[in-house]
Amino acid sequence: MQFSLNHRKKKVSKLQIAALISILPSTLLLSDISSAGSQTQSVAVKSGCRKFIGRVSSSGDLHLPSGSRLCQGDRINPVKGATVKVLCYLNGDFVYLRHSTVFKEPDTCTVPQEIAELCTGLNPSNCYNPKGAGEEKEAPTLISPYGSSMLSTRPQISWSAVSNATNYTVIVKGYEFYWETTVDQKTTTLTYPKEQIELQLGNTYKITVIANRRGSLISSEPLVISVLPEKDQKEIAYKVKQINDLNLPPDEAAFLDLDAVFMSKSLLNESIETLKARVAAGSQNPTLYRVLADRYLEAWLPNEALRNYQVANELAKRTRNSDELAKVQQGLKLVEWHNK
Repeated sequence: MQFSLNHRKKKVSKLQIAALISILPSTLLLSDISSAGSQTQSVAVKSGCRKFIGRVSSSGDLHLPSGSRLCQGDRINPVKGATVKVLCYLNGDFVYLRHSTVFKEPDTCTVPQEIAELCTGLNPSNCYNPKGAGEEKEAPTLISPYGSSMLSTRPQISWSAVSNATNYTVIVKGYEFYWETTVDQKTTTLTYPKEQIELQLGNTYKITVIANRRGSLISSEPLVISVLPEKDQKEIAYKVKQINDLNLPPDEAAFLDLDAVFMSKSLLNESIETLKARVAAGSQNPTLYRVLADRYLEAWLPNEALRNYQVANELAKRTRNSDELAKVQQGLKLVEWHNK
């Protein structure tokens, strides 16, 4: 069963959004994230807490040092005259607390008033199937960029191979914007061509890949993706810098803090690339692989999700992490549904 990759939006309740996030957390930004991974800092760990909903991101609390993770019901106690900055994983925003406050959702960390949930592979119940019975099964599938929004103005473009293809043509177009290039049949990843004008901030583009099978042209479904405007780019850059300045354990920063910030703007592309960088660095954290698998499902890539769920499953068994094992099983059931 397949659904359209076009990103149809559907409003949902605050409870639905909270439930969604509970199972989840430009080149310059990604280089900042990578450089931060070389440094680590011990953070406060709370016994008995299995779900972290935020992090103390500054000094100024009587008891909690900067970098401490927070659970539902934890109390922030600012020193007299101080302000404590806390990152909310629910919405990817900072809150500034000047008085003793019980940290909890959705009171301290509120869900935005206007919020739309994209039709994604992690939430297929919000989608419908517009495909006809004669759908071409051998068409190439766009893999990256991931999702419907991104920071990069020169994204890498990749797609699935088509048997017996002689070459592929990649087309990128937008308002008064167009370029195309043809690559051989062995190429399924295209670095954004240096000779082409970069994508513009705040604009929306359509990416299509056409496979040539000995004169028969087979087109992928177009991927419609928007580049965040300058204001949002600066906001994300500020938050990423604040997180990197905490010198957190790099795996934890990737699947908790950075993921929360990126997903607050539906930046699947940046979240997946950040998590993939930690995998390349040799991570053995089951949560990181499970969150990466979740993100792949959101991007309608069940095969990539399956591989990472399987790794997460083995690592969780090895470390006897029952919470992660349960979440992995939920993800595997969704993958099985996709593959039917």
